[in-house]
Amino acid sequence: MTLPPRLRAPLLLLLKLGLLAAALWFVFRRISPRQIGQVLASVQLGWLGLAVGLFAASKWLAARRLNYFQRAIGVDLSEAANLRLYWLGMFYNLFLPGGIGGDGYKVLVLRRAYPTKTAALVRALVLDRVSGLLALGVLLVALAWVVPLPLPGLWVWRGVAGLGAAGLLLGGAAVTERWFAPFGPTYWRTQGLALGVQAAQLLCTLALLAATHTVAQQPAYLLVFLASSVAAALPFTVGGAGAREVVFLLGAQWLGLDAAVSVSLSLLFYLLSAAVALPGALVGEGSWNAVERG
Repeated sequence: MTLPPRLRAPLLLLLKLGLLAAALWFVFRRISPRQIGQVLASVQLGWLGLAVGLFAASKWLAARRLNYFQRAIGVDLSEAANLRLYWLGMFYNLFLPGGIGGDGYKVLVLRRAYPTKTAALVRALVLDRVSGLLALGVLLVALAWVVPLPLPGLWVWRGVAGLGAAGLLLGGAAVTERWFAPFGPTYWRTQGLALGVQAAQLLCTLALLAATHTVAQQPAYLLVFLASSVAAALPFTVGGAGAREVVFLLGAQWLGLDAAVSVSLSLLFYLLSAAVALPGALVGEGSWNAVERG
């Protein structure tokens, strides 16, 4: 039986909230909230402020990357108009997860100005997400060569992963040229920006580690952070909350990290994501006008 459209969004939100509750139950069954509270109480605000700035910089780079995809199909937004729309999309993704979401809102706005480009806009958004996942994979492989992973035949795994990452990057270029030809000329530029986005978020994570007075095993924490970013990109929870915490906990257990610091790092990252996304609500009224002016 097919659900009426008006019921799909509420049921999807309920499912996401259920998964979020289950994930948090799983985490807090294995670690005391008091331990996390002790870590959070010792946070240095200066480092936290730097982390917020670095995360905001990563989102500015991400907005520029998306605009390259859009311009490849003739959607010529100014950087200012694109940034306003991108920030509002961040707000919708994080705070209004039961509706159309940030990506859906961007398509709705842009297709009013460019009605013949709806399918191309969807492809641009999909390729934008794929470029981010490719960048995550490349950096995961790079860190896997630094972090002493508890795997038998580690050098073999590292070699296979390195070849796989190179193959994905080159294969992505070939697939884009073959099946997404308008985006072909932008492939390496957008992929470079995707790596810049993730590098800025790694620096943000280093600032959070400094804020929690964590100096040992920093590369391992960064590796877990990247793995959690892959999990958070999957549309199963509200703004990635819950998924990140589970990956941070399991990664800490696997790599012998401090579980309280690891989960606290995840919570801090979610909170600063919310703080950076929140101003997107202030540009909501002007988004359509901004696009027309752009």
